[in-house]
Amino acid sequence: MKAFRLPLLLFALPAIVVAFAANHAPALRLDRTVLAHGEIWRLWTGHWVHFSTSHLGWNLLVLLLAGAGLERTCPGWLLRHTLVAAPLVSLILLAAEPAMLSYGGLSALATSVVTLLALAQLRAATGDRPLWTAVLVLVAGKVAWEAGHPGALFSRFDSPEVRPSTFAHAAGAAVALLLAPLWLRRRPPEMKPPGPVAGSRRQGSGCYP
Repeated sequence: MKAFRLPLLLFALPAIVVAFAANHAPALRLDRTVLAHGEIWRLWTGHWVHFSTSHLGWNLLVLLLAGAGLERTCPGWLLRHTLVAAPLVSLILLAAEPAMLSYGGLSALATSVVTLLALAQLRAATGDRPLWTAVLVLVAGKVAWEAGHPGALFSRFDSPEVRPSTFAHAAGAAVALLLAPLWLRRRPPEMKPPGPVAGSRRQGSGCYP
């Protein structure tokens, strides 16, 4: 349960609070117009805003599982990655989809964390390489499917005016690929380096360079 604490604090609790305080959601949603007037916090808080219970539920399910896995494998990476990835994803979406006036949801960050977790596990060179390779293939397949299908694969929205972004998950995966080399070169301070004995490298961890 310890690995779930940070994902719960970073994503689940804020997103659920925003869902119950729906009147305040517009002040947090990523909005192109007001962002240009200096409301920079929306680059982060927009990811907490959701447009239906289904939208929130699917996003939290994926992000909590992937976030707990990343926190258990590489403590400290989840916070570091999402703090940097959230605004990068937001800026990429605003640049790539000029017709999009506002955005909300954790799915892009969820895709980013899943991708980073798979890359970290592949770096560990354990017996699970086929599994994590398959995860990356599934992410790529979902991104490719969304490029040609404007509807959401799982989530359903409360308003017909809400349209899923066809680029959000691609942006999340791209940011993970961009940032992964930075995290892979850094050893989290709470992780001890491998011992001097040959073959003593810790199995199941992709945190070591």
